[in-house]
Order: sequence, then C-alpha cells, then structure tokens
Amino acid sequence: MAFDSGTVSFRRYAVMGRSPREPSEKMLQTLEGMSFAPGGSGASQEVEYGWSGGRHVLDTSFSFEHNVFGEALHFALRVDTNRVPAQIRRAYQIIEDEAASLGNAAGKKGVKHAVQRRIEADLRSGRYRRSRLMPVLWDLPRAMVYAAVSPAAQEYLLNLFERTFELRLEPLSAGRLALRRMEAAGNRRSYEDAHPTRFAGGPDGEERAPEYPWVPRGDYPRDWLGNEFLVWLWHHTETEGGVVATGRGELGVVIDELLEMHCAFGETGRDVFRASGPTRMPEAVDALFSGKVPRRIGLIVESGGSQWQLTLSAESFACAGVRLPPAEQAVSPRAVFEQRIDALRDLCETIDALYEAFLKVRFAGAWDAHVAAVRRWIARAARRQGA
Repeated sequence: MAFDSGTVSFRRYAVMGRSPREPSEKMLQTLEGMSFAPGGSGASQEVEYGWSGGRHVLDTSFSFEHNVFGEALHFALRVDTNRVPAQIRRAYQIIEDEAASLGNAAGKKGVKHAVQRRIEADLRSGRYRRSRLMPVLWDLPRAMVYAAVSPAAQEYLLNLFERTFELRLEPLSAGRLALRRMEAAGNRRSYEDAHPTRFAGGPDGEERAPEYPWVPRGDYPRDWLGNEFLVWLWHHTETEGGVVATGRGELGVVIDELLEMHCAFGETGRDVFRASGPTRMPEAVDALFSGKVPRRIGLIVESGGSQWQLTLSAESFACAGVRLPPAEQAVSPRAVFEQRIDALRDLCETIDALYEAFLKVRFAGAWDAHVAAVRRWIARAARRQGA
C-alpha cells in the first residue's frame, strides 16, 4: 500500500544519528547500491531483501523524478521468500523412499541427498519465490521514517537501513514515545517508576495488578501506556463530548467502527466489536468492567478543519487504513503527493498531541484521583447496562 494514493498504513521510526536534512544524488546512489538483487549472496536463500525504486517489483532505479518529493524520499523494501512448501518436501521424501525400496538409491544417506538436490533445484529455479514490496517514506527534516512493513519484515528494514546509511532506526512505540517526551521534560525517573494502572477489578477482584501479557517484561519500553492512553481517550470522549484540549488546540475525536479489547490479566481472551460507536455497545462496557483494555481502536480525528480516519494500535502506535484529507488545488500528481505528505505529518503531530495530553495527566500528581474517576465511570456504565 503506497503513500502516494489511497489509504495508507505505517509505523513510525526515528532516525538515530546524523540524519541528512535534504535529499541528494549521493543518497539515491547509495540506495541503488543496496537495491534488491536475487541471489546476490551467491547462494539460494529462503529470504532475500533489498531496496526498490517502488514503482513496481522489478524497479531498482532511483531518481529525483521518481523518488524525491519535497524534502522526503519515497522508495520501498522488497522482501522475497523462496521456500519449498512442506507438502512438496514430503512428496520428494516419499518419492525417494520408494525409489530406495526398489534399489535405486544408496540407503538413507542417498535418499537424504536426493531430496536435498530436488529442494535446491527448486530454490535455484525460483519456482516458489514470492515477492512483496513495502513502501517507505523518509521525512528528512524530521528525521522520521514511515514504513508499511509487516512485523516479520521489520527486522529486515532495520538491518538494511543501518547497513545502507550507517544510521539506526528506532521504532516509535507507545513506550518509546513516552520516554522521549519524559526525557525532554527532564522527568525520566517518573517514567521508570511507572507501573500499570488497574482500571477495573479483573477476574480476581482487586487483588491482582494488570499484567499486559502482550508487552515484553524487563527493560523494554512501557508500551502498556498505549493501552492506558486508549482507556483515557475512551473516558474523555464519553465525558467531555469528544473534544480534547492539547498543545495544538482543541481536537475532535470520535471512536468509530472498531474496538478490539484484550484481557489485561491474561485470562479471559479478547473481544472485537465492529459497529458505529462500538464503545457504546453493552458488550464493550462489560469487557471494560471485566478487566479488558483496548489494543486497536478506530478513530476519526479532526484538527484545524482537516479530518483523518484510521485504526490505531495501542502498543506500536501503528496506523492502518488511514484516510487522508483530499488534496486541494493540486495541479499535478507530484503536487497531490506532496500535499499527502503534509497531511501525513499533520496526522502524526495530531496523534502525538493527543498522547501528550494523556501523558501530562498520567504523570501528574493527580493521576490516582483521575483513575478513581475512571473507575467510577466504568462501574456506573456497567450498572446502567445491567439495569
């Protein structure tokens, strides 16, 4: 799903190091030098990856005309998988076993070598090769990369970007964004001392703290803050009329179309609600009261006359199915794309403003009182549903 048209999906990555501030011919040449080349290692690999110009899966050329838009670079990560399916491997094994039983192979070792030769021949031929392009947009002045990569391909993106530019990409998850903001405010200690909030009693009443089992333990970023953010946003839209005061002014927020909730205690599974106004569904209130928290949520966000619709993932802050405002008075495809880049930047700044409004409350001295108000709101909503 490219960034130049239609809906877009992406995660954000901060470029760590001395990132260039504007595109250059040298950067394009560097990308081309690390472009995708099947079999570039000299052997058949199950997974191969490299850069692509992005216009099509065989595009390995990079130019100002096709890859530079304003102060941004637009290209793609190509990932090829070249795996012989398990059922084909089993078929080869059976064929060679039958041949061996007729005296046509030299025992088990001969069968093994014969099967391996068949598999290697398939890999060399590319018979089972599958190619995928994943769009990448590098916003140079902001030292930010937006990439539509799958979780499995993220490792390839981080590795290739560092090998290409000698710059590291840092995934901007909920915990990492919170840490960056708390450090900027000189308050890292509060972030390090933070513990998950219990908004509801949970399966065992008040005795257990939420575990957020989907978030890694230890020194990893506190990505459960993203789940707390969505609970806070849900409460705010229900009690404050869907208007949030932020550093960017008042923002309009509507939760719509999707609400995916998981048990913060790791016991009662997940619920997915798809409807107009899913937070008003009785089942959603019951899920919140039982100890479930949002992990994905559909949003409509308005700021300064612009509107975006998207699905936001709590922990990764990944944005999916983003509908950008239409380009206005654009006279060429290039102008349309550059307006879309501006709209993408505005969206991210708007989401960050909402998150910063939450963090100001979360790390203020009145957080416990705010949590008590949220708990009363949840309990009242659950009683109304049960009445």
